[in-house]
Amino acid sequence: MGLWLLGTSGAVPDAGRDYVSLVVEAADGLILIEAGGSPLHRLRRMDLDPLRLRGVFLSHRHPDHLSGLPGLLMGLWLLRRADPLWIAGPEDALERARALLELFEWQSWNGMFPLDWRPISLEPGALVDDSGSVRLVAAPVVHSVPALALRIELPEGAAAYSADTEPCPAMVRLSRGVEVLVHEATGAYPGHTSPEGAGRIAREADARRLILVHLPPQVDDEAWKARAREMFDGPVEIGWDGMRAL
Repeated sequence: MGLWLLGTSGAVPDAGRDYVSLVVEAADGLILIEAGGSPLHRLRRMDLDPLRLRGVFLSHRHPDHLSGLPGLLMGLWLLRRADPLWIAGPEDALERARALLELFEWQSWNGMFPLDWRPISLEPGALVDDSGSVRLVAAPVVHSVPALALRIELPEGAAAYSADTEPCPAMVRLSRGVEVLVHEATGAYPGHTSPEGAGRIAREADARRLILVHLPPQVDDEAWKARAREMFDGPVEIGWDGMRAL
């Protein structure tokens, strides 16, 4: 059981990083967080069985976070999945996801498994899933479109994932006391966070560790860590594709 980073880049991948994505591994299945790029490929590279997926969380509607959903679902269908799969996120993200699937006439795929669409309200403490050994709770954060950050509670401890956001009090509250904070560090742009900003969130939330993700191309790892450490005294790591976070 644990939390893995499948991808760690921002909207412009480089040779070593794919679009940001995480997967929760538990005894009762996998939960994918974000669906950009090729989730099937990355799950298989991690030796994780995609047929064990029981849900997908989409933080917001931008392409680097959901463009890989049709390929994922087609692959699961071709692998003869039969069990339902839930897909959760803000309503407008789910609308874009459904529209994308309609382009490929997914409802005509013979024997397609059921999808359980779960619109998540844009309010603090919104429950995403509590049906197994993992509890997922979301909160709205500050981005250019409606976006939800996620708190992930496992038997091993709690983690938080920022999605795309500016530093905001909601992220501090959602991350309070987590074992690890997986926070974006794209840079000091509207709707995004600098390494220093991520460090400040980790400090104010009293997180034990900070992992920086959603990184720009060819990022200078040491410089990004040093900037985060200006604000946070705990361990700071640069996320890499395939890394275990918790």
